[in-house]
Amino acid sequence: MKYSLYNTILHIDGKHTIIYNAFKDNFVVIKNSIFNTNKQTIEEIRTATPKLYEQFCEAGVIIDSLSDEIKLLQEKVRKCDDNHNEFILHINPTLDCNFSCWYCYENHIANSRMNGETVEAVKSFITQTLSDPEIKSFELGFFGGEPLFHFDSIAKRIILHSSQVCKKFGKELHIHFTSNGALLNEEMIDFLSKFSCGFQITLDGGKESHDSTRYFKNKRGSFDIIINNVVLLLKKGINVILRVNYTVENIGSVKEILDYFISLSDDEKQFIKFDFQRVWQDKVREKDTAEIKIMEIRKVFRKNGFFVLANYIPHNVEDSCYGDKKNHLLINYDGNVFGCTARDFTDENKIGKINSIGKICFDSEKTRVRDNAKLSKEVCRTCRIAPICGGGCKQRAVEDMDNEECTMRYTESQINDIVLDIFEHSFLPLNQ
Repeated sequence: MKYSLYNTILHIDGKHTIIYNAFKDNFVVIKNSIFNTNKQTIEEIRTATPKLYEQFCEAGVIIDSLSDEIKLLQEKVRKCDDNHNEFILHINPTLDCNFSCWYCYENHIANSRMNGETVEAVKSFITQTLSDPEIKSFELGFFGGEPLFHFDSIAKRIILHSSQVCKKFGKELHIHFTSNGALLNEEMIDFLSKFSCGFQITLDGGKESHDSTRYFKNKRGSFDIIINNVVLLLKKGINVILRVNYTVENIGSVKEILDYFISLSDDEKQFIKFDFQRVWQDKVREKDTAEIKIMEIRKVFRKNGFFVLANYIPHNVEDSCYGDKKNHLLINYDGNVFGCTARDFTDENKIGKINSIGKICFDSEKTRVRDNAKLSKEVCRTCRIAPICGGGCKQRAVEDMDNEECTMRYTESQINDIVLDIFEHSFLPLNQ
């Protein structure tokens, strides 16, 4: 028998030690008077404290000497990412946007839009893809730019076609929009309420902060419009992830957002989740005042009955990004095909192109590199939280392949904090 590579041992109060095994996602809590990690061998534990030994084996802390954990982890990653029962397709109807947020990574292209020929090619691709009997569900996402631009001529046509094809082949259809929410109207919402549909919509702090970042060309703020549209979605039973971007500058206003949703009924609350994310240009290596404050804000929202995503915990293996999935593509308005939605849609990043009959012509070398990037580093395969971090997503792994450091640049202290966050989160109610 041997200790797992994926154990973290933390002394928490002078009296207790917690041992976390990331592969099995299990904790063991022990009194220091019973167990001393520095002095006891596995055989001594088995002889002196057989019940503890059994706990360690059950939790994955102690494993068979012949077990190849790295191989098992690679198999787990492949199993999660190579799910052939679902297909995820993202569409960029345009790279134009009605806002110009200072932190946006995209290069917006004014007046860009998917033409009718490309819409028909996308529809053909969907028909061909969903004829595969192995696929059971189809996730259709709209991204951009602002995907609600040209709604009737692009998104609506593709949705109606997808619905018909899914009914024909007996597939589940789920629709999602990553949108700023400002262009929504009751007619769109009524149409989308007929489907299994969800939105991710962003606020930039409270009203004053948001309106200074997300405003129309006439400088009019968008906060009130977006709040109203989110409430309309919830009342129609459409799921919303409300992403709240925070920085050192706006963190003081974030709690104000609660006031606009506190009067929702319990039934309406079930359709909204809050996702607090730090603006990437404002991120820091260690916890600062903004990080401390956001932890308290999360707790306030939970206490008021809202679901708050635990996005500070890595989940790149069993709950990996859609961009890591074998059955995922993004088709841009110009027909270029990409593997990731979080990078510029440039020729450098594209992995293929759709032709007029709905076939994808892939760049075989780019797809090969991308498919083999995850856990390609030794430091990532042997890291104690590799079974939850996975060495980052495929996109980050590709971009960092020439560097042998941790892809995520985690310090030992940060890894310990992640484990403690998981420990704390494991005691929250299941929907929190």
